[in-house]
Amino acid sequence: MLAAVMADSGDAAMAVVLGWSSSWICGEEDGGRLTLTVASKCVQRTLIDCVNVVLFIAYVCTLAAACVRRRQRSADASSGRSGAPSRWVLLVVSTCCVAAAVAYCVTALQDAYDIKTAVPYFVRGLVWIALAASLHAQPTRPARVVAVLWWVLLSLLATAYNSEILAGGHSLDLAEMIAWPVSLLLLLCALGSLLPRGDGHHYRDASNGSSGLSEPLIGNDRTVPTSELYRAGLFGQLAFSWLNPLLRVGRSKALDLGDIPLIATDDTAHHTSQQFTEAWSRHVSDKARSRRGVGSNSLALVLGKCFLSEILLTGFYAFLRMLSIAVAPLLLFGFVWYSNQEERDLRVGLSLVGCLLLAKLVESLSQRHWFFSSRRTGMRIRSALMAVIFQKQLRLSIQGRNNHSTGEIVNYIAVDAYRLGDAISWLHMGWTSPLQLVFAVATLFWALKLGALPGLVPLVIFGFLNVPFAKMLQGYQAKFMVAQDERLRSTSEILNSMKIIKLQSWEDKFRSTIESLRDGEFKWLRQTQMKKAYGAVMYWMSPTVVSAVMYTATAIMGSAPLNASTLFTVLATLRVMSEPVRMLPEVLTMMIQYKVALDRIEKFLLEDEIREDDVKRVPSDDSGVRVRVQAGNFSWKASGADLSLRNVNLRVNRGEKVAVCGPVGSGKSSLLYALLGEIPRLSGSVSDQGLNVFFLFTK
Repeated sequence: MLAAVMADSGDAAMAVVLGWSSSWICGEEDGGRLTLTVASKCVQRTLIDCVNVVLFIAYVCTLAAACVRRRQRSADASSGRSGAPSRWVLLVVSTCCVAAAVAYCVTALQDAYDIKTAVPYFVRGLVWIALAASLHAQPTRPARVVAVLWWVLLSLLATAYNSEILAGGHSLDLAEMIAWPVSLLLLLCALGSLLPRGDGHHYRDASNGSSGLSEPLIGNDRTVPTSELYRAGLFGQLAFSWLNPLLRVGRSKALDLGDIPLIATDDTAHHTSQQFTEAWSRHVSDKARSRRGVGSNSLALVLGKCFLSEILLTGFYAFLRMLSIAVAPLLLFGFVWYSNQEERDLRVGLSLVGCLLLAKLVESLSQRHWFFSSRRTGMRIRSALMAVIFQKQLRLSIQGRNNHSTGEIVNYIAVDAYRLGDAISWLHMGWTSPLQLVFAVATLFWALKLGALPGLVPLVIFGFLNVPFAKMLQGYQAKFMVAQDERLRSTSEILNSMKIIKLQSWEDKFRSTIESLRDGEFKWLRQTQMKKAYGAVMYWMSPTVVSAVMYTATAIMGSAPLNASTLFTVLATLRVMSEPVRMLPEVLTMMIQYKVALDRIEKFLLEDEIREDDVKRVPSDDSGVRVRVQAGNFSWKASGADLSLRNVNLRVNRGEKVAVCGPVGSGKSSLLYALLGEIPRLSGSVSDQGLNVFFLFTK
């Protein structure tokens, strides 16, 4: 099939291009005579490689041209990616391309002594790496056209070539079996790029004059650019090169607010708070319809649903980091074993070096992206919670305001919500640390056999000793937060009544009250820090005790030779164990703090709100009545056990000025609160037509 296509389009140029490569790579056929017909499988494979190399060179040339005129980007360069597949699809396909490149390189290393076989496989591996880059690096329209053409030709040629091989009863090697499906994915990406589609990212524009909330100063028509993060390709995001423009500006001068680029809509507090509010309202309404109360972990579940993709991506980075760290002792064992060999295979040594470089590269990149993604997701969670708490405070009922003082609400925003912004990194550390510990223990069993078993006994003992410390830490942390809220509540009340305190000369009395509350808060803080110190001491001691027990048991049982490779492997494994052992107490402490913060914010978000149906808002009519209350009964308590206002009938016409007068405790403020809808209405009706009530409340 492919031979027929090539034979129909073959000419002298093809013979010139393939002459030297076919004579060297394909060798001699037909009894010593070189056959340069396109029916030869080797010639067909060489032709495909040449097409890939030519398109690769063309793609590199378009990138070089884009770099030359980078400062003069045209409008079509930014609109050229409007029809591109989503970032997640490109990331998956590029990962598959890298896997195909690794398969070709591994095949080349296996045949490193056969230059005629190794060189083409290395070239194909380089081509697949370039294909992975072409999925993300398309700065101009010519680069995009060349990349799409490359994907289509590669997919069609590979499909025709492999189909002809399979039709002839032959089998494909492993590298070709991996690369063929990936080439079909590239064809799908090419088709997706040709389909018209709007841009999925919306960026804030500082120069947009349609907003009525802001107006530029006189002569300040400067536009603030959007961050390069949202336009960076795969390698730009991996290397954080999107920060280079900002770093160049910071190197030349001190940064001001106008130099900081804007963020996309997905990262704004408005978007994240709206997303969380919708999910929280839907969750609460679903629980109400099912007649089941809102669970104690509802806030954590809603946050997980809202930011599931970001949390999973961060967990993937953490998992890659954990794997790259866990394989370090095995690589060390391989190097020591290789150095002790009398006959050393060059391919094995190169493979070990390549694995070491790959492991360190993955560790470095995954760790940095883990931290960055954790901070970015934490910023979204923090801004969403802060905005939601503020909006909830505006809708809080009188009973809810009595349960939560102003100081406590400020504490929810400044302490609890801010603390939850750091929860993502600690959350993933909570499951990667035990998993890393499991991998380390498995490595010890592999190196020491049964000699590693006695070393698990002190490890388990140290683990069980940490359980009571964790329970005590949780109790102390909860009591510390309660004491802190009590101090903030008292401080807020004292500051609000400072005029009376100064008038009556009660400063010393209230100062002693604040100091006593602070002493109680400090007591629980001291207890918490002491228990954390005890836990840290135990976990710092555990690696030393475990290693001593393991070496002793191995020497007595003789389960493994205590040679250089075993000793270095065990030492490296214990070093790998030291990080999770050291971090586990901190992880438990932080998880306890996050649980307390989640419970406090969840309790606040579940408080009663002002009922909108207590006051009926009606449009203006010709009746002339602006405010009407008919047989209204109101109570500060929703149960109605004690009525504050009974059988109220009120009518205020348009243009009238009404003053509510009366002695202290007669219900003046209650009446105005009832007109505002801030007192629960038990019966009757309240209606108004655009009423605004303002009053001065003095003590």
